[in-house]
Amino acid sequence: MTETTSTYTADGIAAGTSTYPHPKPVLHTGALAEAIRVQLRTWVTAELGFTVPTPEMLTAGPADSIARLLCEITEHVHLYGVQAGGDAEPWGLAHLFHAHADGLYAAHGRGDAYLLGALYSLIAARAHLRDRHEGRFELAPFGGHRRTVNERALIETARVQLTTWVPDTFGTIVQLPARWELHDAADLSDVLANVIGAAEAKYGDMDDDDSIRGMAHLANARAHGLKAGYGHGDAHLFAALNSLVLAAASLA
Repeated sequence: MTETTSTYTADGIAAGTSTYPHPKPVLHTGALAEAIRVQLRTWVTAELGFTVPTPEMLTAGPADSIARLLCEITEHVHLYGVQAGGDAEPWGLAHLFHAHADGLYAAHGRGDAYLLGALYSLIAARAHLRDRHEGRFELAPFGGHRRTVNERALIETARVQLTTWVPDTFGTIVQLPARWELHDAADLSDVLANVIGAAEAKYGDMDDDDSIRGMAHLANARAHGLKAGYGHGDAHLFAALNSLVLAAASLA
């Protein structure tokens, strides 16, 4: 391991007992809306030709803004279609329309869990419509019928996000657990350790912008995962999820 790549792990380990990373993450309506906007920027413009707005567009009424944005995207898809092929296309559209429905529920005051559900569905939609993934994802990260933004739902969303790109990127080196096999934040932190280990081996000696950027986002995901595993709150799980979304955009 080179000196540069070893710092990724060192920074992550330090997170368990320090105030790193900065700033302190938050988990509220505005943060969820921004996470959706960022996730959309990783694929919608390139794949669908749809321009995603700037953060300033979401500051006034973030849930309403997300509902309108998802409505515009689904209308765009209805007009121009997508070219995914195979089983990827119907599943991708199902998740995209499910995200739109969740956005509407959030805009009508049903709670932030619907924004998390929309983010989850968009992660799955990206896998199908951009990466042509033909496996099946469940339509929501919630167990049973109760929708809550909690540790379990955040972990399941992060696990599915990893499933959309880690196997294709690293092969069988990283074994990802099945649905509900991750019981707490510490379990997710262990998985993230395996992912960043595989990434260091593959990308650690590369100096292109995508590799450096992707590794930095993975280091942040690992750091936030450790903080969550040490009991610092679900906001760190959410921050880890956001970092994974950005890491995938650079490395997958």
